[in-house]
Amino acid sequence: MLGHCMSMPRMARQHRAGGYTIIELMLTIAVLGVIASFAAPSFLNTIRINRIVTDNNEFVTALTLARSEAIKRGGRVTLCRSSDQATCTGGGWETGWIVFTDPANFGAVDPGEEVLRTWEAASQGTTIRADGGVTGWVSFVASGETRAAGANNGTFRVCGSNADIAQARQIREGLLGYAATSNGTAACP
Repeated sequence: MLGHCMSMPRMARQHRAGGYTIIELMLTIAVLGVIASFAAPSFLNTIRINRIVTDNNEFVTALTLARSEAIKRGGRVTLCRSSDQATCTGGGWETGWIVFTDPANFGAVDPGEEVLRTWEAASQGTTIRADGGVTGWVSFVASGETRAAGANNGTFRVCGSNADIAQARQIREGLLGYAATSNGTAACP
């Protein structure tokens, strides 16, 4: 009987629940909070850069589509800025853009011309500006060469909301119709 009574406390100790104290949990949460406060600004910057790159790539896709459709169809295809995704409208390129057949060579969607693809507005805070002959529209002819309003080539600048030149992208549209992208730009709006 005595041996039986002595083994009771030992058994009670073996079944004791394990875990963390409230102080240990609070300390762990505090350390995670400090680490997260250092990581958050870097993460936000990564998101901002990814938006710029995505908008840049979408715009290059539009240029490439317009050029390839002009070659395939053997006629003029135009890319213009469009806030309504149906007609060429004013405003910045970041409001959206469309690719359409343009046999009338006016740089505007006329009756009977087919809109091939539309793009909605760029990411919030992104601006897309152009200079040279591509401020309002750029066309491609059957040979794949560019034809634009003022000159046959120009530059597009894709900038983020913080106007950081190092994060911006520049798209050069050359006479032969090839789009070349580079990091950084001379000016962001």
